[in-house]
Amino acid sequence: MSLAVMACCVAKAKSSVAKAESSVAKAKSLKFSGSPALRLPRQVLLLLACSLLLLLSQSSPASQINNLYQVEVPVSSQGSSDRSRATSRAMSEVLVRVTGQRQTLADPAIKSALQKATSYLQGFSYRRDEVGGQRQLMLVTQFDDKAITRLLRDNGLGIWGGNRSTTLMWLAVDEDGRRQIQSSGRSTKLSENIDQVFDQRALPLIFPVMDFEDNLAISAVDVWGLFSSKLTEASVRYGSESILGGRLSVSQTDKGERYNGRLVLLFRNQRFDASIEDLSAKGVALAMADLVGNTLSRHYAVTAGSSENPILRIDGTGTTKAYAGAIAYVEGLTAVRNVMVKRVSGDQLELELTIDGTVEQLSDSIALERRLQKVESDAGSGEGYLHYRWRGR
Repeated sequence: MSLAVMACCVAKAKSSVAKAESSVAKAKSLKFSGSPALRLPRQVLLLLACSLLLLLSQSSPASQINNLYQVEVPVSSQGSSDRSRATSRAMSEVLVRVTGQRQTLADPAIKSALQKATSYLQGFSYRRDEVGGQRQLMLVTQFDDKAITRLLRDNGLGIWGGNRSTTLMWLAVDEDGRRQIQSSGRSTKLSENIDQVFDQRALPLIFPVMDFEDNLAISAVDVWGLFSSKLTEASVRYGSESILGGRLSVSQTDKGERYNGRLVLLFRNQRFDASIEDLSAKGVALAMADLVGNTLSRHYAVTAGSSENPILRIDGTGTTKAYAGAIAYVEGLTAVRNVMVKRVSGDQLELELTIDGTVEQLSDSIALERRLQKVESDAGSGEGYLHYRWRGR
């Protein structure tokens, strides 16, 4: 795991900084036998402490989204009519998250379901939030994941699980003739909008740290040119297979800040382009999320249809804990509809699966979380035969 990705995680986790400060305090007091106290600049000590914390973390280019079906929306009152309307808005957000695509909301069956959104609700609560210096009543909703999944499957719509690839964003912004690459350590109105929208859409996103190594690998000119080779080479250290590049010019108008430019998404040796024309910061963020969400969900989301029945062999399941953990993990995969134990021999477990989507999509989903390590196929095994070793948590 590269320090770049881990540094991005630290930029979003203030608690890690607090731990680092604590580590610095301890480091300053270190003494060696027969030597004077160790004296290093505070910045160096902080960097070393952060690095140690980062190395202990188990971050990866994929993220597990655990709250796909939980959404908070503002509501005027606790009255039933206001709650019903807010629940419909919340369910719309959940459906876009789970499918990855906003056009899902245009489906006639989905429109009909949204009119009775409360029937998909598992529970709700209220809380107060500070918005613009005022107290805003929020409705916290938890939807029934099985009911939502059934609705999407019955209408032939894709379902994208919570284990999602992290997108790396290279963004060059031109303001008053000065071009600068957005980094993880610098907050702007635009970056805040991007983070907010991607979080709402359950799309993991990181910005580069723009440290010495990044600055050697890529320049603002390279990002502005959206050169695929440069973006790809500079992204290697982050391990992300989804790379979003952007060049934006910002201008002040009577409508506030407006952006114009271009986006490019590099994913699995393919390039997808989109234009940005006279959009607000929120509009830019929505356009970025649509490009990423539409592209990645087309690859990862599984659609009910003709089922396949691959055989999955898992080594390293000789203990009760490993055996139970492996089966529970496989049963929890979005593409898997049914699991049947076919054979158990020593530390080997063989399962017959019924899946939606393709075997390739199943393999890609497994690869994201890395709890199963792929083993080279045995001689004579067919396309529907998958062989892995259990790595556990």
